Amino acid sequence: MAQKVFITKSGKANITCPECGKIRAMDVSRFANVDKTVSLKVTCTCGHSFSVMLERRLHIRNDVNLCGQTIFKDEKYEFKIMDISRRGLKIKTGKAMDIQKGEKLVIDFILDDPGQSSVQKEVIVRKVNGIDIGVEFTSSDHYDKFGPYLLFHFN
Repeated sequence: MAQKVFITKSGKANITCPECGKIRAMDVSRFANVDKTVSLKVTCTCGHSFSVMLERRLHIRNDVNLCGQTIFKDEKYEFKIMDISRRGLKIKTGKAMDIQKGEKLVIDFILDDPGQSSVQKEVIVRKVNGIDIGVEFTSSDHYDKFGPYLLFHFN
């Protein structure tokens, strides 16, 4: 399985050899704007060859299984949050929504923290693929229970 590495703002990726542990900073800026998944074959100075996959996201996404709901065009939609990051969510609705990229929603969801905290966020739809919807938070400030959840819940 390919190791996932993040591209820094300077266009570099810090790649760690799984065999010897040596870290190599590699210039990958030429791949920063490629729309497709980029996998590279890397050979360490120790001779070990391995694959890496470049991740261009600003924030790491974490898999979750949270429940939520929204009201859109006077109809209630329940959904599952599949993954979560500081900037957005991937949700899976029970039925297709007649929604377009760029539309705004207010979503309510329950965290899986000890207090089962209820969170309400305004989001912008960024991607629609049937019942899978990618949304981005309208604000990157998370002063509610969601902020500490992001900070302490994920490694």
